Amino acid sequence: MQLWGDVKMESVERFFRQSWLSFYSLTGWFNPKIYFFTKLLTPIMQLIFFCLFTKYVYHTNDLTTRVVGNSFLLCINNCVFGIGGDLSIERYYGTLKMIMASPANKFINFCQRGFFHVIDAASSVIIGFWAGEIFFNVSFKDVNFLVLLFIILVAMFAATGLGLFLGSFGLLTSDMNLLINTASMFLLALTGANFPIEKFPYAVQQISYCLPLTRSIKAANLIMQGNQLSSISSLMIGEFILGIVYIIAGYLLLNLLENLSRKNATLDIC
Repeated sequence: MQLWGDVKMESVERFFRQSWLSFYSLTGWFNPKIYFFTKLLTPIMQLIFFCLFTKYVYHTNDLTTRVVGNSFLLCINNCVFGIGGDLSIERYYGTLKMIMASPANKFINFCQRGFFHVIDAASSVIIGFWAGEIFFNVSFKDVNFLVLLFIILVAMFAATGLGLFLGSFGLLTSDMNLLINTASMFLLALTGANFPIEKFPYAVQQISYCLPLTRSIKAANLIMQGNQLSSISSLMIGEFILGIVYIIAGYLLLNLLENLSRKNATLDIC
């Protein structure tokens, strides 16, 4: 039993170590200048733009829903651009073939890429809340922050699932920018952060609920309005299941594209 416990602990330590190495090696945000412009200045300016746009179009000073929605969208840098480009970067530098040839569990390796992005993305959302409080006087004083943090973590898990799914296409194409930017625009427009979902046609509403963040943004707004955890339980369960669906779909797609790449000898072709 002691041996089995040691093996499990070693596996857990290896998971976190490799997840950190993947995050550290493929992310340029450890450079203070890149972090400031990529993770702080640009996203916060995006949040300020949409909040000011709402203020002057709708003639309102209550910008809580816009601050909440656009704060959640700050995760795009991590969960879409950060994770989505991982495999294409590995492919470009010629290290992808070593990952594919490794005897390590492919599913574990696949999931490792997203772990620290969940934490980093959650911190970005909190920074967005902080910016909203400073610039637009949005108060979080009476909000149950533990519930809000729970919503954020579930949302980042689901968004990371989407990033892993998109990243699998890095085995198929070297032009990931088009795909990733298109996905980010869908999140920007269809998750309810800036445009009410109820205003969309029915078919578009169904697409919105197939995207991560839609349910989480709705749940966070309900909590900001004073609702209890029980009122958002179905939304959070749906968001969590959506994240699992994206992860499984991404892993299956990765296996399919890996087999095609081996068959067509295109694993290293950029």
